[in-house]
Amino acid sequence: MSGEPCPIYFFRSKGFAASGDTVVSVAPRQRVVSVYGGGGAFEADELSAAFGGAAIFRNDETRAIFAGVWGTRNASRFRREMREHMDVVLRREAPDARLIVWSAQGKHPPQHRGDGG
Repeated sequence: MSGEPCPIYFFRSKGFAASGDTVVSVAPRQRVVSVYGGGGAFEADELSAAFGGAAIFRNDETRAIFAGVWGTRNASRFRREMREHMDVVLRREAPDARLIVWSAQGKHPPQHRGDGG
């Protein structure tokens, strides 16, 4: 597997923001862990720490897991940093997988900040 280029999926998703058009980049989890490190239930703690959040997708049939980030800037940085560590091939499509979990680490302010509650 290490001899083959790492597929990085680059697509838009409705699952992250009200606008329904969020840029997402993901790659096979084991390749992401080799660059950012692992930790946590989905081996995405270090990725989440680097970007303020992480998204995990899983193919229910093959059990393949993909990890990545959302947002135009984060997705661009993710692709660049992955390219710096390995050969990659960009796939302008979503992987054959569904979003199973995403988390943000406090970089985004609460919706009702300053309302006294």
